[in-house]
Amino acid sequence: MSNKNTLKVSVKCGSEKKDFDLPYELTESNLTQVYSFTVEGDLWKICSDCAYLANKGKFSVVGFRKGHAPRAVIENTYGKDVFVADTEEVAVNEVYNALMESKTIDAERLAMRPALDVSALENGKVCFSLTIAYLPKVEELKYTGLDIEKVVPDVDGAVEREIEAARDRAGYWNSVERAVKNGDQINLDYSGSVDGVKFDGGTAEKQTLVIGSGSFIPGFEDQLIGTKAGESKDVVVTFPEDYHAKDLAGKEAVFACKVNSVSEKVLPEADDDFAKDVSEFDTFEAYKADVRKRAEEREQKNAEIATSNRIIETLLKNNPIEMSEALIENRAHRMLQDMKERMESQGIPFATYMQYIGKTEEDMIASYKEEAKERELTRFIMTYIVEKENLQVTQADFDAAIEVRAASAGKKAGEYRRNMKQEEADYILNTLMTDKLIKFLSDNNNIR
Repeated sequence: MSNKNTLKVSVKCGSEKKDFDLPYELTESNLTQVYSFTVEGDLWKICSDCAYLANKGKFSVVGFRKGHAPRAVIENTYGKDVFVADTEEVAVNEVYNALMESKTIDAERLAMRPALDVSALENGKVCFSLTIAYLPKVEELKYTGLDIEKVVPDVDGAVEREIEAARDRAGYWNSVERAVKNGDQINLDYSGSVDGVKFDGGTAEKQTLVIGSGSFIPGFEDQLIGTKAGESKDVVVTFPEDYHAKDLAGKEAVFACKVNSVSEKVLPEADDDFAKDVSEFDTFEAYKADVRKRAEEREQKNAEIATSNRIIETLLKNNPIEMSEALIENRAHRMLQDMKERMESQGIPFATYMQYIGKTEEDMIASYKEEAKERELTRFIMTYIVEKENLQVTQADFDAAIEVRAASAGKKAGEYRRNMKQEEADYILNTLMTDKLIKFLSDNNNIR
């Protein structure tokens, strides 16, 4: 839905103050409002005058003390558009402030800072929009008396998996004279082609491959089961639709393969000698007991986290609330930015990575939308419960958390607190509040 209105904007520049009725177009949909403005004429002029007064001190002009050069002289020296960007900033700020103070905005329900989009800028005119995202209106949420299945820690399974992983790491490959089975390691040569034409990266010699590892294209490894050393076989596969090489995505390829050798993994017996090789213990029973002790702590913590996730999933399922599309879009962009920063901190150029996986930033943002929606809905529900139940982190809670962190760092609490940055304090407070919230939900729902 779109309609046209006016916004009263008052601009004070030096001793001069002027009021304007600024026309705007309003588009509304799903808890989102988009206000579109065009600033020009007298409103642009007074904003431009403000920009000159605020920024003239930055310019040095021969024959004038800094900050005292007339506007015309500065524009002749630095160009007639020298104040355009600053005028845009003044105009946007004046309109933004007027909009926030107007009765058209429900400030208490704002979900995020309004998003600015400048669509056109020239000397004398700027066109821009402000997107407002609102939180939904709700009377009551369902967050107590819900049936939630508790996650039970699988300690026995964890112990078995850890010991088997240790045996696998301690194992070795032994050459065999038989047909390839799942789990074998083979050495092979291959040459791939699409429509009879070889493609880059599709040919290799003496390549090592563990059958069943999923290292190659789906279907490739399975077709080599049953072959023997010295045998050749054509393997026919179809590249996935989302394959990173766009010229191969979705296409059928034929790989001419020759198996050079076949090896099977030989694992050590789970005995005292094995325990001595992989641990500090002299007996297998002592080693297994240590594995179990660590597994109990780890699996219990993992089960608690998994149960907390189930609580949140149940809340989302029982409270299917629509969230602002603008809010979801904003969260998806932030998720993309987080990904960029993580990759760059690891020395991986983001543009190179995107080229490798064959996706654009728009593709990534679209793929984040569902998770972004869940995150924003979770945040909304959690905030609602905290406020409704008046959950609070006390000073005693915070002090106790500082004591624990200080002890783990080998410091006194006072010293730790003095050196603590605000970001860490905020993190501790958020963690404590989350813990209180999860405890409240655990105590007030049927977790079995």
